[in-house]
Amino acid sequence: MRIINLETDNQFRKLTISPIHFRDLTLLVGASGVGKTQIIKSILDLKRIAQGKTVNGLTWNVLFQTVKGDSYQWKGTFENKKGFAEEFSLEHEEDDESQNNKPSITFEELFLNEKMIIERDKKGILLNGSPTVKLSPHESVISLLKQESLIAPAYNDFRKIINSDQSNSMNEPFRLSFFVNTEKLINKYKTLESIQEFNEDIRIKLFLCYKNQPDTFSKIKNRYTEVFPLVEDIRFAPLDNSIKDVPSFIKEHPFIQIKEKGISEWIHQGRISSGMFRTLLHISELYLSSKGTIILIDEFENSLGVNCIDELTYDLAHGKEKNIQFILTSHHPYIINNIDVRNWKIVSRKAGVINTFDASDFNIGNSMHDKFIQLINLPQYSSGTE
Repeated sequence: MRIINLETDNQFRKLTISPIHFRDLTLLVGASGVGKTQIIKSILDLKRIAQGKTVNGLTWNVLFQTVKGDSYQWKGTFENKKGFAEEFSLEHEEDDESQNNKPSITFEELFLNEKMIIERDKKGILLNGSPTVKLSPHESVISLLKQESLIAPAYNDFRKIINSDQSNSMNEPFRLSFFVNTEKLINKYKTLESIQEFNEDIRIKLFLCYKNQPDTFSKIKNRYTEVFPLVEDIRFAPLDNSIKDVPSFIKEHPFIQIKEKGISEWIHQGRISSGMFRTLLHISELYLSSKGTIILIDEFENSLGVNCIDELTYDLAHGKEKNIQFILTSHHPYIINNIDVRNWKIVSRKAGVINTFDASDFNIGNSMHDKFIQLINLPQYSSGTE
């Protein structure tokens, strides 16, 4: 999947995102509070809607392309239901009463290669001009009709949107199901393609790669040791007995460990520095994400040292051949200076309206002056407003 254009209007949050065009790599830059993170969140809102969740008061219009080259345009509107708790839309368990209180979709259209295949209003849903059976008014057509051959590619591609916030990942536990089903997963996901297509935590995918795809794991390890020359090896192994407050059945299962040159002991996951651990997971995402994945990274520089930023920025800027779309935000001058200005979107805000501009709109990149300095000297950057 590749998002081409997006615009949203959220009446509940009183926030509008004006039309924004995305490239294979898009860097959102701008002062704090102008809406960079809100753009990331709007994409995640669409993923939730595609999976059957509600976002109160949201109107959206998104144009995206599948890996196979088909173009979809998806439009819709949720009613703005007063008194509805927005966080409710993220709940997994909902009773009948709460279901009835959810906002309804009042309008929805889906086009495939510019041909309308879905038309929806308060009266019902038309699929290729024919009415469907009565379906839930609270779920999107992409969720409701995901088994239809025309809709399935869109539904499957929205599942490939990843919010890659790895800033605290070394302290996050694996899902319990991983420890229960470790051998089953090893036997099921043997090929590189099956691992890439597996919709699971990147750490679990890296473990499966370690067990079943040693050549790819070696590539990940070699790239990692280029960033951190003091590291000589990476493995998955059980925790040693010195680790306290961990159930014994979990200790017996594998965790990420690294070995540094000249040191005999392995460093287990909880003792790896946050920057080193996050770098390993970002590199793993480059190798283990399926074609058509969209990786969202908010404040890319968080917890990363200069050497990590340097190398990962290079990987992002040269990752087009991997068929992955990156959308990230950053304030860091090295990142901003080392990503082509054609990939910038300068974000500004006027009241509740978020607008984006190309660097060429302000002649950035047309001189030998430092691009970051040119950027921060813009009135739109310094104030965050137009």
